[in-house]
Amino acid sequence: MTYPATRRMYRRVSTEYQTCYMAGTAFHAGVVRDLSLNGFRIAGRSNPTRGAVLMLRLWLPNGEGSIDVDQAVVRWTTHHEFGVQIVALSNEADLRLALHVERALQREITERLAS
Repeated sequence: MTYPATRRMYRRVSTEYQTCYMAGTAFHAGVVRDLSLNGFRIAGRSNPTRGAVLMLRLWLPNGEGSIDVDQAVVRWTTHHEFGVQIVALSNEADLRLALHVERALQREITERLAS
């Protein structure tokens, strides 16, 4: 059976941001490979199971600090990567994430126009 293609709700930004996530009682390190307003893809040595609820901290580049995600659900996993959907974060973290993604998308547009 084939399923119809779905379109992502939010644009994704290619990244290489450091992250750590808590699965159960253990902390794990990873790298956020792409980022959007409602989730991201993480590469790491330890993949949580599909459906697991995680807490995450994402470090932004250029001294912008970090963003804490109170709850994210693992939606898919492969051998060394997994995707999470953000379920809960503070209003401040939500605003900081939105501003960061907006600036990154604007930089991508500017770079495309310049080339």
